[in-house]
Amino acid sequence: MKNALTIAACLSTTWMVSAAYNPRPYPPADAYLRSTGILDHESYLGGLDDHQWYLDNIPFIDVPDKQLQDVYYYRATVIKAHLKWAHEGHGWVETEFIHPVAWASKLQTIPDSAGHHVVEMRWLRDPNYMKNLIEQYTRGGVEKLSGITYTNYMSRAILEHAQVTGDVDFLTSQLEGMIGGMFNLWNSTRNNITGLYHRTPLLDAQEYSLPGYLTGGPGGGPMQEWNDFGLSAAQGGGNDYGIIDNGPQTYRPSFNAYMVANARAISDVAQLAGKSELAETWASSADDLYNRMEGLLYSGELNFWIDVVEDTNLRCQGRELIGYYPYRFGLGTNETQLRGLEVGLTPEHFLSEYGPTTLEQDNPYFTAYKNTTYCCLWNGQSWPFSTSVYLDTLTYIARAGISDVITPSFFQQELRKYVLTNYKAGKPYTAESHYPTIDEWSGDTTNHSENYFHSTYFDNVFTNLFGIVPSFGDTLMLQPLVPSNWSYFAIENLPYHGSLLSFVYDKTGEHYGNCTPGLSIYSNGTLFHRQRDLSAVNVTLPFNTTLAARALASQTEWQNILANPNSMLGAFSVSTSMLTHCQ
Repeated sequence: MKNALTIAACLSTTWMVSAAYNPRPYPPADAYLRSTGILDHESYLGGLDDHQWYLDNIPFIDVPDKQLQDVYYYRATVIKAHLKWAHEGHGWVETEFIHPVAWASKLQTIPDSAGHHVVEMRWLRDPNYMKNLIEQYTRGGVEKLSGITYTNYMSRAILEHAQVTGDVDFLTSQLEGMIGGMFNLWNSTRNNITGLYHRTPLLDAQEYSLPGYLTGGPGGGPMQEWNDFGLSAAQGGGNDYGIIDNGPQTYRPSFNAYMVANARAISDVAQLAGKSELAETWASSADDLYNRMEGLLYSGELNFWIDVVEDTNLRCQGRELIGYYPYRFGLGTNETQLRGLEVGLTPEHFLSEYGPTTLEQDNPYFTAYKNTTYCCLWNGQSWPFSTSVYLDTLTYIARAGISDVITPSFFQQELRKYVLTNYKAGKPYTAESHYPTIDEWSGDTTNHSENYFHSTYFDNVFTNLFGIVPSFGDTLMLQPLVPSNWSYFAIENLPYHGSLLSFVYDKTGEHYGNCTPGLSIYSNGTLFHRQRDLSAVNVTLPFNTTLAARALASQTEWQNILANPNSMLGAFSVSTSMLTHCQ
């Protein structure tokens, strides 16, 4: 790997200013910041177009696991491919599909993936990409104009975005939109008796889920064998394939966990805005919703979260991967519930070679293969959307050291599977769904599924693997879960609270050339922390994060007028030398 390094090495006093090679006609947002000169960034961009965009926008990583690293740089291209310029006043939007789809919302954003986009792209150096997208929800009326469609955790994602950028001023300015322009729109989906939110599994982004199979058969009962080809009961059939596909109105642990997390996020933002009474109101609302959720959706029989059908209160007794969602949002964290999560982590339940599966494998409706040409069946297929949430949950438990099953090594095993899932024919690739037991994408439609952006990867690398724990204030916390046999890694130009951080771990001090052995952390090119091992880090940052975040937010935002995200023909390939910008 030393061919990917500059001679400058760890202790270099040579500064690398952001814009250097083939510069754009406008400076990067953080061009005024200094950084280290540890890695040769160009060496990681072979085969990619428009190198300057990556040089200006992504943190660079160098790790012993070449496949993990290759997928990281591939996923950077996925982020870039989905960035579309809307127009002045709206700015940038991030799409789920590269080709426009009829079911998308305003400007081709789709709410179910928007939370993942915000969490993933908070690690880009230009904060305006995600600030633009956030404002399209809070102020631009994505859901007001298009109507509520897919469930999402967007308000929670907005809070998590600010925990990386440190831009509390921007965060608190979104409070009104988070309430009136987002959360309250979902009141129509809340049942007046149970107090829980309901949606069809399809509109929870999970068609062909367990509730549909349990209610899509004759007389609204369980589905019969999939061999009647849609015949009516009088014709010898009886399955209702519309119900099997869409599912019935259902109280889901995923959707209700989103809404608890969104309410708590609003409470946190209100507190940051100095509105204590409003914060208490939303905190109380979140607690009430969680208590109702736990009372109805937690199965004592399975010791696991389950779906419950709204009209009949049918309890869908079966483990689905969405049962791991609540813990990711700080819900369902007591010891009994933790033991329930552990039970599912066996080859008889969720674990598979390219898993986890979306439905446990001992369920009678589980299938490792598809019995339809439709892309996505969430009764068994491996789904990157869910896998990235599942990895977050494993991370929180493994870090806490509270499980003999969910340990750092178990997390590393599952992350490794996720890395391998993001491949096709030996090259990094992401589509819609993957067979859990064979190396093949099951949802991979031409001119539709390619380079699908419906999951996270950057965020799993930075917060799960490297262990960065984003938070407000002047403290940097790390709780790494890197494999014990890694003798080196580097992260360079990681944006955090208005500065650029670099991390260098060199166990012997020889990999990166004459380095002090151990972990070294730099802020804007200056060393501020060093330790001999990879134990947890909790240090004060060497700058005022409030002022730093404000300085970055005050930089000129340049406007790209040469793009059209809604063109059915797609935009032509644009190089940095061809762009015209206005200020």
